[in-house]
Amino acid sequence: MGRIRLGRAATVLLVGLLAAVGLSAVPPSTPPAWAATQEDEVFARVNSERSANGLQPLSRDSTIEAAAEQWAQHLSDSGTFEHSSNDWRSARIPAGWNSQGENIARGYTSSDAVMTGWMNSDGHRRNILSSSYTRIGIGYVAAGNYWVQIFAGYSGDTRPPLSAGTPTLTGTPAVGQTLTAQTGTWGPSPVSLSLQWFRGGTAIAGATGTTYTTTFLDSGARLSVSVTGTKSGYRTTTVSSASTAEVATDKVVERIDGSDRYAVSVAIAAKAYPGTAPVVFVASGENYPDALAAGPAAAKEGGPLLLTPGSSLPQSVEEAIRRLAPDRIVVVGGVKSVSEVVVSRLKTIQSEVDRVAGADRFEVSRNLAVRSFSDTPPSRVYVVTGNTFADALSAGAAAAAQRVPVILVNGVQSSADAATLDTISALGVTKVTIGGGPNSVSPGIEASLTQLLPDTTRLAGADRYVASQAISRDAYPGTASQVLLSTGLNFPDALAGAAWAGVISAPLYVVPGNCVPRGVVEEIYRVNASTVSLLGGPASLTPEVKKLVVCG
Repeated sequence: MGRIRLGRAATVLLVGLLAAVGLSAVPPSTPPAWAATQEDEVFARVNSERSANGLQPLSRDSTIEAAAEQWAQHLSDSGTFEHSSNDWRSARIPAGWNSQGENIARGYTSSDAVMTGWMNSDGHRRNILSSSYTRIGIGYVAAGNYWVQIFAGYSGDTRPPLSAGTPTLTGTPAVGQTLTAQTGTWGPSPVSLSLQWFRGGTAIAGATGTTYTTTFLDSGARLSVSVTGTKSGYRTTTVSSASTAEVATDKVVERIDGSDRYAVSVAIAAKAYPGTAPVVFVASGENYPDALAAGPAAAKEGGPLLLTPGSSLPQSVEEAIRRLAPDRIVVVGGVKSVSEVVVSRLKTIQSEVDRVAGADRFEVSRNLAVRSFSDTPPSRVYVVTGNTFADALSAGAAAAAQRVPVILVNGVQSSADAATLDTISALGVTKVTIGGGPNSVSPGIEASLTQLLPDTTRLAGADRYVASQAISRDAYPGTASQVLLSTGLNFPDALAGAAWAGVISAPLYVVPGNCVPRGVVEEIYRVNASTVSLLGGPASLTPEVKKLVVCG
């Protein structure tokens, strides 16, 4: 309806199933910058329709815009489809309105499609072509394709409009570079101008000057600026610039990829050891426990860790071992992890094949620690749960860099078992570092370790990603020229990566598959790394991770 006041219902357009509008799927990972462009196009189309009908254009109000985007996000998050209430809108749009209303839509995949749908619906068309409205805010969320228009009319807006300039941006959209906004020519002069910079359609707090220097938070995003002109006796007007290209990171980001987890381990080994290696460690890639402890041992003895299925040796792994020409091969795990069939095949490459096994994953890690680290007492030992892999991935890389062992424990037990305490004593360490929170390694185990060695500390966090940051920050208080990123949702890529991390003294952080936690990016800059290496293909770490797009 053309005029909507407090207490009156707004019109609803349900379009999710209308074939006439050409509905097609848009993935939820559509970048926010694309959404901002869609909103810009809706705004332009609204005013084009109004102009064709002899109406004054609407001005785009940033406060109303924020309300529209908030409601669109609510609809997407909740999966519902309903209008906001008049009270909800009244609490969020500028006071002093004499009319206000709302259009919503769902399912349209482009600005042109949703505007066509709205214009073909009498109620929504009346809102768009209402002479009582003077301002508009537009919201769009790609996850579910939710669209919101909020309209409002203000008597003060009937004053003549300003002649608005066209804002433009100059400069290189890359982290650390400065962009400059040209406001264009406004009239009648003088006009008071204010600016607001946007990242992917969201206002950047404090960014209100004519220049803006990009930060790591802008990586992968598109930037724009809005200019608001005010002058006594004239209508306040806001116009926006076109968006920049995606902001490029200032880091060198490479990807270590392969057709499967075994090929990735081969690719990592080639990076770590482009020539030969005196030893090669081999562990199962079908499960994580043995390989968690194997990475630090491999780094200590100067060789890579390669993964294999339990029942057969992949050709790519065999070829890698032949290229490395090791003097010996160490198989980590019992016959249930790496079969005798695989060992026999390995012996055709190098007759000197040793197996480090045990009754369970915990004994394997203890035996490996004694075998590889008994020659010289290590400075510390990392203790992590063997029941899950997340905390151990970063701990393994930190241990590899320091040439110290990782020992797996049954983290839910009420105390450390005698075999673990005896192994730590036999190693001669003076410091124990627990990787992970009390849900991973129980307070009882921590108490047992502290009783054995008072210098026992725990490195943890609210989740696996924060724990990863804490572990790497402790291991790398200074700088590191390179960092490794691996998914925290699966284990294979980081297992082989831990051994490489030890070779190049690089922290390894686990991240979600589609973005990089802010704390991890801050760590990358804290250690002043110039290179970021992604372990795994796009199925594990999406292109957003390669752009170092910050989560949230």
